[in-house]
Amino acid sequence: MSEEAARRSARLGMASMTLAMGLFASNDALVKATAITVPVAQTMAVRGVFATLAVLAFIAVVRPKSAFAGVASPLVTLRSLSEALGIFCLIVAFTRLPIGDVTAVSQSVPLLLLPAAAIVLKERITLAQWALVLLGFFGILLIAKPTAAGFDPTMGLVLITLVCFAFRDLTARRLPLSISNTAVTLSTVGVVMIIAAVVALAQGFVPMTRQEILQLALSGVLLAGGQAAVMLAFRLGSVADVGPFNYTKSFFALTFGVVFFNERPDLLTFAGMGLVVVSGLCVALGIGRSRG
Repeated sequence: MSEEAARRSARLGMASMTLAMGLFASNDALVKATAITVPVAQTMAVRGVFATLAVLAFIAVVRPKSAFAGVASPLVTLRSLSEALGIFCLIVAFTRLPIGDVTAVSQSVPLLLLPAAAIVLKERITLAQWALVLLGFFGILLIAKPTAAGFDPTMGLVLITLVCFAFRDLTARRLPLSISNTAVTLSTVGVVMIIAAVVALAQGFVPMTRQEILQLALSGVLLAGGQAAVMLAFRLGSVADVGPFNYTKSFFALTFGVVFFNERPDLLTFAGMGLVVVSGLCVALGIGRSRG
């Protein structure tokens, strides 16, 4: 591949990652709007049905190589269970907190991955990287406002989501190359759907309006589309090129919160979001990484 072709491919990868974040943020907004009136487990189950159908449709049309390879792997299942718990906590948080705040904190997974990699994978972390982690977590504190007057315990659910997503990404490093990305995606949406459906059945389904069903149908399609766009992004560009564009999701979420939910973040929240995004970007770009 020529240098110009490589640059063009990288730009397409960046655009694909940005598109994925827009789709994910749109999915979150639709889920937030629905979960206010529909129980969280039922919301997850109904969305999961449409997301699973969308992934199966993608497989049927594109026919990716080894689409189902490793879909039942214990490690893939464990990863999916972790994501299911994280998503449940995330959706509950969406119903009680501004979507921009929740997204900004949940986007700080790379900051948690660094100490996790140091402990679990024995990777060497430099002082500069530790400083970035502390800076990011200070940003989370600004968003959470841990004071007697301003702290919302629901932020604890977002932190559980953060841990679950960090575990999910950490296990991704241990997945063998024989397991396809499509299989991981199918396992994720399928496991989330099944667990949510079991919980929803135990709680009892509530009647849903046509609008709520349509919102979750669109949400499921957007979720599957976002997953496909992420996979395409990493095929078109390197991790260093496309990875940082993961943080565009915070911009989309903040915009949706202001436009559709009349959310007005204060200055401390904006400052916290800025610290989380900047520190996370620095980590994603490898700033401060050991060269040894």
